[in-house]
Amino acid sequence: MNTAIITEAFFIGVALAMDAFAASVALGAAGRKSFDWKKIALTAGFFGFFQFIMPLIGFIGSSFAEHLVYNYGSIVAGVLLILIGGKMFFDKADDSDDGKKSFSLQKLFVLAIATSIDALLVGVSFRCLHRTSIIADIIIIGVVTALISAAGGLAGRWSGKLLGKHCPFLGGGVLVMLGLKVIFFG
Repeated sequence: MNTAIITEAFFIGVALAMDAFAASVALGAAGRKSFDWKKIALTAGFFGFFQFIMPLIGFIGSSFAEHLVYNYGSIVAGVLLILIGGKMFFDKADDSDDGKKSFSLQKLFVLAIATSIDALLVGVSFRCLHRTSIIADIIIIGVVTALISAAGGLAGRWSGKLLGKHCPFLGGGVLVMLGLKVIFFG
């Protein structure tokens, strides 16, 4: 395999994983005491899988969805992040809850989609570059995202233990800010 393709895919993966990293930190911080290794693995798996599959969907469906994703993808992703962040911010998480309200498979699913919509455009760009196969690229992107998301979950859990019950507010605020960034700056 060409080392230039591996290097390019690695850096694309790092760039795409930054939103997933921020969301993982927010989930870990909000969950503080209950964000265990299983939840870290689930978070990393969801984010890694969606960063793997979305470029493939963009590559295959580029002729159908390129216009929609290009024009509305950032708005949809941003609104989803703002809604989840707002819900985290306004959900009262007390010490008896241990931050368990901040984590659910449904929330993780929506976050994974919202943070990977930009990966659809990466798939479209692979098609525009006349790439015939993107399997190696998307595997690397998915693995890189999973590892970075796991690190984000650990960092969030650590900061959540330090900051205590105020973390759902901070985590929700991070997701709202991330959503605004996605809407206004892509």
